[in-house]
Amino acid sequence: MGAIRSFAGKGRRRLARVAKKARYEADALLFSGHTIMRCPCCGLRLRGFVRGPFVDMPERYDARRYAEVRQEVICPYCGSLPRHRILATWCAVRVESLRTARILYFAPEPSMMLWMRRHAVACVTADLVADADLRLDIQATGLPDECYDVVIANHVLEHVGDHRAAITEVRRILRPGGTFVCSFPMDPGVGLLVEDPGVRTDEERRRRYGQVDHMRLFGTGAGQMLREAGFAVKAIEGEGCPEEILPVVGPADYDMNLLFCCRKEPWGDDG
Repeated sequence: MGAIRSFAGKGRRRLARVAKKARYEADALLFSGHTIMRCPCCGLRLRGFVRGPFVDMPERYDARRYAEVRQEVICPYCGSLPRHRILATWCAVRVESLRTARILYFAPEPSMMLWMRRHAVACVTADLVADADLRLDIQATGLPDECYDVVIANHVLEHVGDHRAAITEVRRILRPGGTFVCSFPMDPGVGLLVEDPGVRTDEERRRRYGQVDHMRLFGTGAGQMLREAGFAVKAIEGEGCPEEILPVVGPADYDMNLLFCCRKEPWGDDG
């Protein structure tokens, strides 16, 4: 349970190590000819992204989820995955408003922290186990009502015990008109949600949900649960991003990399 409560902190640290190791590869990619890809998180141009460790770690990941999906999706310098590059692209359009916003970032990802430093966007980070500004449980933060303008939680809700409590808590701490940006694995073969309290072991979670620290598997209709919590929801779709940051699908078949922009009040003309 501790691994789950860490909000995938171990997974993020592992990816950071993979990215560091891959930098030797990246030197060749950077300087051996025409660059065709770009990572908006670190700003580097590359001949391509590199392969991740997922299929080589059957003790953690269900390799079947990765078998038919392109694996060369990681930035070799900052470790960004498609969802991070999509989020960075979305943030870049709103950088001026983000610079003046009070932002809380759960389970902060190194690649997005790099983007924020590069663009002078400040945020407060939160986690239960990994290094962060605040040690918080997203299901019950203990923070005052309406204290943040933006809350970000990228691939967090699949790890917590009660994802609905987490969504409700985020809405409580958002100021009127505030924005919740989130994403989670979404299986194209699932409607809303697959969840079973009887699934308790690592092996069962890996088999049912694709990863040992996943508590559930969301489906293509999962945006409805955000609407039911009272949010006005818009999709942040990778297909609208520049081709040079693609691919936007992967590394697993449930990594559709569709993010949600959820507003505490109905969208206006500025949405």
